[in-house]
Amino acid sequence: MRILVALSRFPWPIEKGDKLRAYYQLKGLAENHTVHLVCLSDQEVTPAMLEKLSFCASVTVIRLPKWRSALNLFAGIFDRIPFQVHFFRSNKMKAVIAEQLKLRQIDVVYVQLIRLGMNLPSVDSKGWFMDYMDTFSIGMKQREQQSAVWLRPLVRKETRRLLRYEDEIGRRFAGLSVISERDAEGLPAHLTGKLSIIANGVGEQFFERQASPSEMEHDLVFFGNMGYHPNVQSARYLMEEVLPALRRKGIEPRVCLAGARPVPLIQAYAGEKVTVTGFIDDIRVPILKSKLAIAPVIAGQGMQNKLLESMAMGIPTLTTPLAHAAVPAEAGKELIVCNTAEEFADEIKRLLENPALAAEIGQAGRRFVEQYYRWSEMNKRLEAALIRCKG
Repeated sequence: MRILVALSRFPWPIEKGDKLRAYYQLKGLAENHTVHLVCLSDQEVTPAMLEKLSFCASVTVIRLPKWRSALNLFAGIFDRIPFQVHFFRSNKMKAVIAEQLKLRQIDVVYVQLIRLGMNLPSVDSKGWFMDYMDTFSIGMKQREQQSAVWLRPLVRKETRRLLRYEDEIGRRFAGLSVISERDAEGLPAHLTGKLSIIANGVGEQFFERQASPSEMEHDLVFFGNMGYHPNVQSARYLMEEVLPALRRKGIEPRVCLAGARPVPLIQAYAGEKVTVTGFIDDIRVPILKSKLAIAPVIAGQGMQNKLLESMAMGIPTLTTPLAHAAVPAEAGKELIVCNTAEEFADEIKRLLENPALAAEIGQAGRRFVEQYYRWSEMNKRLEAALIRCKG
């Protein structure tokens, strides 16, 4: 098939979940199909970055500077379309997609995320496929309670807009996908017939080697994009709720907060016992140097790739029921699931004091990811869904 893929971001470097998903899906599809990429970028894309996507038949990058996105948001005041859809609005992208459809005899158009809804020419449902990835309305509803009081009316309005838009745009496409069952449950029931569950996978490099005791520099690692609101909230919970509970039990762990774009709040946590890395080329390095991985996810939606990646590396991983809902590993055997800061403290203490048990859980988690979450398997599901969409 000739596939046109439309993205809201250039998928390199991989420091965000949508980029990770896009990169591995593009690479997988390109093995058997001709893939043409059209994407937005708010910064310059260098030749070295383009080289990372050499498996694509063509790559068209459309600059959307941040000032333009800011102006786009102003237009969102006057209609019912979600602000984040306005934020990524680009008439040039719309024109480029229309042109490519004519020139390249495209069989299927794959659109990642509803945020590109205003950038699409007239959508003929046959041959059009959209990946919701996460059901944004669920995540936005969660965010309402965590927002400042003065922001809550705006967040509430965006939630209502997202609910309406997720329904409206879904009707226009022949095929749809989400990342987890929980996301599927958040969409209108009438979309179910054309909806596929396509989870994220784990890159093969995460299976290459495992940690050895001599490498350990940290007791705990939490990793991800440290400028992303749900990750910031999770890091704050770790530092201000879980660590005090651990100290009450006589444990002062060495902690690593690893990931790009740390906001000032995250940077302020750095100290003798806390390392804040900022962007690093290989996220595996701090994971391999940690005894335990913790993902105290208290906000957000969809699948947390951080769980899959640390588990794939054989690192015992702890998380919350919110993140566990999208990664159905067996709690207590393959993954540790905690409801409160006190539970996190109890489990961390138990695992740090019992390395054999920690290793057993780490290996069980690794086997779980090996069996169910390789990108090769997830891309087979995507390919099958696109073929059905083509008709």
